[in-house]
Amino acid sequence: MSLGRGVLLCALAGAVAVPQAVAQETLDADTVTVTGNVVDEATGDPIQGVIVVVESRGLTFVTDAEGRFVFSEVVRGVYDLQLIHRDYERLEGDLTVDRPGEFFLAMTPFDNPAAGMVTRIVGIVTDQASGDPIPDVVVNATGAGRVDRTDAEGRFSLADLPPGRHEVVFSHLGYIERAELIGVEAGRVASARIVLAVDAIALDPIEVTVDRRDRNLQDAGFYQRREDGWGYFVDREDIEKWNPIDLTDALIRFPGVAIVADARSPIDRRLRLRGRGRGVCSPTIYLDGVMLTGLRAFSINDIVDPLSVAGIELYRGLAGVPGQYSGLVSSCGVVLIWLRRGG
Repeated sequence: MSLGRGVLLCALAGAVAVPQAVAQETLDADTVTVTGNVVDEATGDPIQGVIVVVESRGLTFVTDAEGRFVFSEVVRGVYDLQLIHRDYERLEGDLTVDRPGEFFLAMTPFDNPAAGMVTRIVGIVTDQASGDPIPDVVVNATGAGRVDRTDAEGRFSLADLPPGRHEVVFSHLGYIERAELIGVEAGRVASARIVLAVDAIALDPIEVTVDRRDRNLQDAGFYQRREDGWGYFVDREDIEKWNPIDLTDALIRFPGVAIVADARSPIDRRLRLRGRGRGVCSPTIYLDGVMLTGLRAFSINDIVDPLSVAGIELYRGLAGVPGQYSGLVSSCGVVLIWLRRGG
């Protein structure tokens, strides 16, 4: 079994002391049951509340107080696993199941909250006269060795730039070449609007804004959906400004959100949305694109620490829900929670 940066402490076991005839019968069976044990890489202690996702089978497990989960009656083969916990680095990889037994997986605690941030320059290039975007503009950060070309909407992106001021040259046949000095801060994205002219006339000043962006949110399409204007959004800067103790303390700021005490355990607070004329209902929750199921015994506060969150999206009802998350969802609404990647 190989899972990302995790440490495999013990291979599948359990057939060593079984008589040969029984072992052969077990190997011939169509399905087997294996037990997973998830522990802390540093201490070896079991980790409770780890979300274990087997996406190819549509299964979600949560480890118990002993750090265990049971993968029962599974056909022999290779399965993709994802392990998610609010205090540990995400663990991903393949599990080979060929006989019953146990296996151990170790998760690494978070230690560097600045990891996973994007440092780059993004922007759009437009025509000075018409205001239309200009495609195929060559964008060259000469000193850093980064080159891009604008797309059909005039957008460009220069990634993995070191902090500092960079001279960026914009050139296109039929336009006056333009060079600008653009500053980049560590872990932040500089956004620029560039205007090119066909004649040697005075140009409008360059507009530069600084936006902190998380790589996981960038890859998931979070920022594009926020620009499109559907739903409600919270990013890392909002969470750091509010400093919520629990995740529900951040979600309560969304319109239509109600936080309801659990009747069996009043200190546990459950996320609900106010429906139109029908009280409150439970939304469908996705964590890093995976729908959470079978979590009645857990509050979202038990699973996700606000410090590990990169961004949150909330969609009330079905209007505006991104297509990839609009399948088997509650008519009440959808909540997308995105975690920070890396340490």
